[in-house]
Amino acid sequence: LHVISLCLQGEPVADTRAPPRRLRADTSAPLIHVALCSDDKDLRPAAVAIRSAAVSAADPDRLVFHFVTTPDFADQARLLFADHVPGLRIEVHHSATLDAHLADMISWRRSSKSRRVLSSVFNFAPFYLAEYLSDAAAGKRFKADRIIYLDTDTLILGDLGELSDMDLRGHPCAAVQYCLQRFEDYISFEVLETLGFGGVYDPKSCIANRGLFVIDVPIWKQKNITGKIEGWMQRYRQAEKDLWFGGMSQPPWLLAMNGDYLELGDEWNCNSLGRDRMSMWESVALRKSGFDHKALRDLGAKFGSYGSIQPYIVTCSANAKMLHYNGEMKPWVADRLKRQSPFCAKPRSFPHEWSQPITVRVFCDTVTFITCSELWGTFITPRAIEALRDLESEWAEEELRWADQKIEDRQKADKERHKKPDEREGEWESAEKAKAESDNSKKTKPKSKPKKAPK
Repeated sequence: LHVISLCLQGEPVADTRAPPRRLRADTSAPLIHVALCSDDKDLRPAAVAIRSAAVSAADPDRLVFHFVTTPDFADQARLLFADHVPGLRIEVHHSATLDAHLADMISWRRSSKSRRVLSSVFNFAPFYLAEYLSDAAAGKRFKADRIIYLDTDTLILGDLGELSDMDLRGHPCAAVQYCLQRFEDYISFEVLETLGFGGVYDPKSCIANRGLFVIDVPIWKQKNITGKIEGWMQRYRQAEKDLWFGGMSQPPWLLAMNGDYLELGDEWNCNSLGRDRMSMWESVALRKSGFDHKALRDLGAKFGSYGSIQPYIVTCSANAKMLHYNGEMKPWVADRLKRQSPFCAKPRSFPHEWSQPITVRVFCDTVTFITCSELWGTFITPRAIEALRDLESEWAEEELRWADQKIEDRQKADKERHKKPDEREGEWESAEKAKAESDNSKKTKPKSKPKKAPK
């Protein structure tokens, strides 16, 4: 209650003393197990996800947070969480054995156009949560039947108790269906057919968003979902052509589930809060929803060549229970990108005195927008921001991308060097011929008559 009252008054929650422990209102209600996975030593996003979930919970004392990370960072993470996210039960887990097993399973291909950072072991760890949350060395097994998984770049404005207590109706998990992307956007159905799975999957099926999902542990194990995911990872490794593209952990999960999940309401997946530009169809949909020239001008929107809108304008945040900061413009790194922050419709469930609200008229209603980064920043103080950041990893993704580009450029140069002399000669002759034809066309072009000087 102490934390919630501070948040509702617009006060920072981060560096306050831990709220006093109290007897739970209903001790018969089971604990709510919430898991996050990351090898990133920057704990700011995880701290915000955890704190926002606690502040929004109807009964925060039911919450147990599990943070899965690397063995070498586990002790430091425990200390940092204890100092800067006080008053909450946060357990840190690690398993070198599971990390090694996953590392052997994962294969990354440059041709798939997937970002290499997505090949991290901890991008696949959510499929092994029951194993990571068990203490194999002490012989302890994780005994709870329900786990809620969150990406670290999320912010929770709803009560996670709703998800923990719901009936999954025999499904291994629950997730939000996302029909703006289809199976065919991730999966090569040509390769699927060569593997003997023609007709098993519908290319037009909606995907399930993986930013938040709920696992029924016994049913997940009974249906061997983790084993099916590993099977698809092996097929990807062995396939001559790319079986999927644009993702790493999402495609094998989609193939293993094949629609076998309980659909959550859209309010549990308000995404794109980390994107800086709307696609063409998203821009068209926004304009058709009542955003006229004045409304977009008030928000400082700019238009691309074909009408795409920048910055990204998020409307689902008004009624959302989960906000997903997917994209490059994450609040904790946005400053170095020097681009305008996305705008979010002010959440109705979160009273706060915002620094620079912008109110626009949409049809007959007025909608107040704030920057999505300010919304994220209400759950962390400047002191915690500095204490939980990791300067060593600040350039990690860029340096990895630059290193990959350097390798690619070297491979191109080597290929050019090893070309046969007759191939080079043929290319040279083609270039010379093209140049000669260009010169001849200039010579044969009739000269325009000089204009007579005016009398």
